[in-house]
Amino acid sequence: MVLVANQQRAVWLPMRCIRRQIVALLDCSGYAGWDVGVHFVDNHRIQQLNHQYRLKDKPTDILSFPFHHTKTPEDFRGHATTDDDKNLGDMFLATPYIVHHCRSNNESLPAHLPVLFTHGLCHLMGYDHELDDDFLVMASREKEILQKYKTKNRN
Repeated sequence: MVLVANQQRAVWLPMRCIRRQIVALLDCSGYAGWDVGVHFVDNHRIQQLNHQYRLKDKPTDILSFPFHHTKTPEDFRGHATTDDDKNLGDMFLATPYIVHHCRSNNESLPAHLPVLFTHGLCHLMGYDHELDDDFLVMASREKEILQKYKTKNRN
């Protein structure tokens, strides 16, 4: 199940469209039918979460909280034998922060959201970008998912 919760009031969001994007991205990543939570929050809430979990007292665009703890990306997949195991985790997105980023970069919100969702999903799958080598592996997986998504949405 895909849970999409709008917990902010600053920006109107097309929730049905967003849910369809998440479902499509899960399919493109090979996780169709897996559970994920997507929470849209304000900058204050994301700053609280960032401070609490990453010791960074500032807002950010997205934070991901994986359900599975992994040693290597996606290593939990083979052990997910029940429906309860098929949970990727939760993503929190700071809508005002993201809108500001889009305006500053002359980018539309609908075009930017799938990129952020894909980034968050990769974190939920166990990918990281703390080290240069890890960054390259994660960027490659993101590119693969987004290419499938763009191809699927052209048809």
